[in-house]
Amino acid sequence: MDEEHADTQWTSGARVAYRKRTEELIAALQAHLSHNLDRAGRQAELQPYFESAETLWQATKAFNDAEFDWCGSIPLALLDDDEDWDDEDDEDEGHDDDETEGGTVLTIVGRWDFLLADTDAFIAEGRSAYLKGWPDDTEEDAEHRIENAEDAAAQLMHRSELSGLEGAAGLQPIRSVTSFLVHDGDDETFDEDPFAIARD
Repeated sequence: MDEEHADTQWTSGARVAYRKRTEELIAALQAHLSHNLDRAGRQAELQPYFESAETLWQATKAFNDAEFDWCGSIPLALLDDDEDWDDEDDEDEGHDDDETEGGTVLTIVGRWDFLLADTDAFIAEGRSAYLKGWPDDTEEDAEHRIENAEDAAAQLMHRSELSGLEGAAGLQPIRSVTSFLVHDGDDETFDEDPFAIARD
């Protein structure tokens, strides 16, 4: 235990701060519960939800710090902001080592450029695709979910990948290039930079 925190333990100041942070955490929990119970699954509710969750997160960290200052204990196991929630899941995401181990893999790397001839029309196309996939949602939900051309492209490619952009309103293909690589599947850089294999 470092001397800085040892100096605060069992002091009146640390006790007052601990009580205050505990009350703030309880209030944040109650506010988050009330806010979340009022949601109906609308896209417009996401940003207020994230703000409420952030307030709860900050209150929880402050509570942890206050308890440590008071008695040297950390009651809630929290991950730092830069830590992954599940390292094992992150390592497995995007590929399966068991499937590629010892086998030959064909990798296709490509680039496709499109002219945004009419950005508004393309965004409208993305919102229309969103509503087809989520028929219970509203136009307002679609506007919150698809805010720009990047969102529209992601939505149009969600089910049919690149072909989802073919013939999309406001979008014109202008050039493309594709590389085909056959390798042994031992690609340790996949998670960090999936396109490094093409440069190498």
